[in-house]
Amino acid sequence: MKKRLFSALMCTIITAAALTGCGGSGASSSAADKKETAAPAQETAAEENKTEDSADTAAQSDYSFTEDITIICPVKAGGDTDRNTRALATAMQKITGVNVVVKNVDGGATVMGMQEAIDAPQDGNTLIINGTDMFVPYLQGTSQINVDSFKTIGIPLIDNTTVLAVNKESGWNTLEDLLKAAQAAPDTIEYGGKIGASNQICGIAMNKEWNASLRFVDVGNNAAKMTALLGQQTDVINISYSLANDYFSTGEFIPLVLLGTEKNDLLPQDVPIASDLGLKNVDFSKFFWVGTGPNVPDEKVQALTDVLEKVTQDPEFIQSIESNYLNVVFMGGEDARNYCNKMYEETLLPYKEAFLQAQ
Repeated sequence: MKKRLFSALMCTIITAAALTGCGGSGASSSAADKKETAAPAQETAAEENKTEDSADTAAQSDYSFTEDITIICPVKAGGDTDRNTRALATAMQKITGVNVVVKNVDGGATVMGMQEAIDAPQDGNTLIINGTDMFVPYLQGTSQINVDSFKTIGIPLIDNTTVLAVNKESGWNTLEDLLKAAQAAPDTIEYGGKIGASNQICGIAMNKEWNASLRFVDVGNNAAKMTALLGQQTDVINISYSLANDYFSTGEFIPLVLLGTEKNDLLPQDVPIASDLGLKNVDFSKFFWVGTGPNVPDEKVQALTDVLEKVTQDPEFIQSIESNYLNVVFMGGEDARNYCNKMYEETLLPYKEAFLQAQ
């Protein structure tokens, strides 16, 4: 699954590292190769070792971290973004050798946290974590902050686990069951979510692409959504699989469809995607983006990108992430920024008009 997802993701990136020749290691290797070819035969082995050592050194940042790093998590503690941020902080601390602290700054649909990161000293010691929700206030016109307001460090993981879930008491065991009931009684089946968040846009997308006829009801954040579904106070929600794992395990919740474009083999159940059922895929998988202030020196940004790449190679980090069914996939710098913008253009922007009318 990881290999297939990684390949699919790379196809969406506008600037490929292989074409831009980004980073100094490629140029260093070429120079070393030429030097090696010209070396006397008796020195070949020694030169090969030297070349490998040089390539290894070039692939790693020479930057020495001496000051603590703060990662701003722009939502409350306890959710999946907070959980992923803390896993990242633990791995970064091990690699950099300095304290990496998570600071939760909730408010304004992630705008308060992003603004704090922009206003922080431009030394690269303050990072910001976000995902699809960073674009929602921008889509609404309530904020001009978006991914281009920062320097992108990279993307260490993709959350392809968002499912549409119902309570077992609903009697709906498949997406077809839900859509048949909803189309028979339009605007009566409640889709619970948080107003002004990406899950509201997801509801709009399902109604448009599947003729789902669901009625959006504001029930709050992820914890509130699960409580409402458990108590049958709402009919259907979207939720990251790992957050509701206990309810899926007991059978109290049923995952009807994976809201992505590719199956996730890490999930403990065989959850279909919409195209398996002859419907258009509605993709509300989530990327996990890391950035820093717009005026941070490029040297520091590159050093942080190097650290992030090492994080994605750390077995403990990989185990932590995959235990929640997420995929570790490294994208750095411009590749990551382009990926974020492409996701915005393809998954949120088409529903802008309907989303603004619903506010």
